[in-house]
Amino acid sequence: MRVVSRILAAAFLALSVVLLVADGTAMLAANAFVATPLASTIASLFPGTLESVELAVQDNLHPLLWEPTLTTLLAWPGWAVIGVIGLLFALLGRSQSRRRLVSIDQF
Repeated sequence: MRVVSRILAAAFLALSVVLLVADGTAMLAANAFVATPLASTIASLFPGTLESVELAVQDNLHPLLWEPTLTTLLAWPGWAVIGVIGLLFALLGRSQSRRRLVSIDQF
């Protein structure tokens, strides 16, 4: 399970860096702050997906889950949302740290 989490973390973090570089070049070209929302990134990569996900969420789950929650998440910059998901997978995949207890007598 840890290996899968680490692989997913690397993939999500790499995608986050790619989206950050794309927004960075757009910022340099526009000479202003540019943040591409996650919704437009998904719409450009997978056309028609957001509409079908919206219908599935509203029909199978609760309509309030789509409107205030997921639309807010889709309005945030894509690199930030995907980066946070990657960090969560990295935390899930980290190894158990062995902490060495140091006593005062060792100093």
